[in-house]
Amino acid sequence: MRISHGEVHGAGVVDRVLFRISSVAAEIGIGDPTKHFDYLLPGLQADPANFLAPGPETLRALKALGLTMTDAAEPPPQAGGGVGDSDIPAGYTYFGQFVDHDITFDEGSAGLSQLADDALLPLADLAALRNSRSALLDLDSVYAGAPRDGERLLVGAVTSLGNPAPPTARPAGKGDRNDLPRKPPSPETPGTDREALIGDPRNDENVIIAQLHTAFLKAHNTQVDRGEDFVGAQRTMRRLYQAVVLHDFLRRICDPATYEDVLANGPRIWRPASADHLFMPAEFAAAGYRFGHSMIRTEYDFNLNFNPARRSKATLDFLFVFTALNGQLGGEEIGVEFETLPENWIIDWDRFLDIAAVPAQRARAIDTLLTHFLFKLRNTFGKPEGDGDPNPEVVDLAPKLAVRNLLRGYLFRLPTGQAVARAFGVAPLAGETLRLALPEAQRVAAVPFLDATPLWFYVLAEAGAAGGQHLGPVGSRIVAETFWNLIRYSADSILDPGQPHAPAQLSEIIALAAEQD
Repeated sequence: MRISHGEVHGAGVVDRVLFRISSVAAEIGIGDPTKHFDYLLPGLQADPANFLAPGPETLRALKALGLTMTDAAEPPPQAGGGVGDSDIPAGYTYFGQFVDHDITFDEGSAGLSQLADDALLPLADLAALRNSRSALLDLDSVYAGAPRDGERLLVGAVTSLGNPAPPTARPAGKGDRNDLPRKPPSPETPGTDREALIGDPRNDENVIIAQLHTAFLKAHNTQVDRGEDFVGAQRTMRRLYQAVVLHDFLRRICDPATYEDVLANGPRIWRPASADHLFMPAEFAAAGYRFGHSMIRTEYDFNLNFNPARRSKATLDFLFVFTALNGQLGGEEIGVEFETLPENWIIDWDRFLDIAAVPAQRARAIDTLLTHFLFKLRNTFGKPEGDGDPNPEVVDLAPKLAVRNLLRGYLFRLPTGQAVARAFGVAPLAGETLRLALPEAQRVAAVPFLDATPLWFYVLAEAGAAGGQHLGPVGSRIVAETFWNLIRYSADSILDPGQPHAPAQLSEIIALAAEQD
């Protein structure tokens, strides 16, 4: 099954994903996978002053603001980072995306034609929205519907190219089993042609996240090789995953003071009484956790074949082509297609995480600027998003992720950044700080929102004002408190009382996977 980046998922797609999840829910210990969205700060909803003024003028201003959020051409990636980079290793951009796919699947909140409508109004409430994932950190994106061989998870074989010289070389120390398990080619049914047999099909969206999902499959198998049965290996992987999110990922992306407060004292704002009161916060899903879009690079130092030193480069275009979800594992751009991932596209994790002596390349700074690639999104078959739609407004809007994010936040009736800051007891950013969040030539677009700022833009501006190295206090509290609660009520939770656990790093999962090579 193919789902394009940023696509709003219609009923047919959602039903197939839900079937994949629910068919094994009892077997792997996952409860009802259908959760709802709600507000982290419901008390703000009663006062119109806490929101953008609805109407065409605001919609025009949001579209103008989104169009200005384009980063300048970035320098090639380099070890340890360069101009405009954060200090966060680049692999965490895609770990963040992996986590997102594990906890959220927005079922049909708004089609592009609705977002493009000049008469678009905010939703009166979120009752009609469904989150089709389990909204918990239980790795259902890995385990739901994953094909098995006894206690082990199946891992797909790469395609051998038969030439050990770059750019067709297999990275050193890598075995055959380094792709997602796939269906065979089926040109007559393009929707399932080489479909990845995984719990969440979006994890075959680009090569980096596909390789990360493959690493989780292999890490599970290493636990089995160490003597655990399927359930034991699954429990170990869940707890390791939660420890990586809590002690590694959040520590890197959050404001240190806010992170340490939540880690030591638990949530201060959102404190559900039990799992029955859990939901997916709209402020998190539609704003706070979308900070990762600004961390995406246009080009990566991928492996010995595709890097800045070679003519063959790992641009985002190619990273999307070499999947079955957003490409055809090759295709028109290179003149050949493959049944599985070609061996020269196996990732070198040393270049994405600080594993080796040489520091890894870095993610881009967290700020209000996104790579130009995210303003020309392509659909499943390589055409611009919205291509062929009879509505020219949809054709114009569909490829531009920043504009879509802003309009979705408006649709969800998210409170402004200033309203959330005040609710958190944080002094709101000054209007001049928000204006300066954009390059000089683009600042006029921010003017309509200096006193009432879309929450997603505010979170990014707050991070940028702190140097782009991590989220600010508002973004950090939204993200940290949400994850603390999702972990607390997950299966095999490391936050269960009386369940001691050790902090963990993402590199530990990669090391477990490497034992399979």
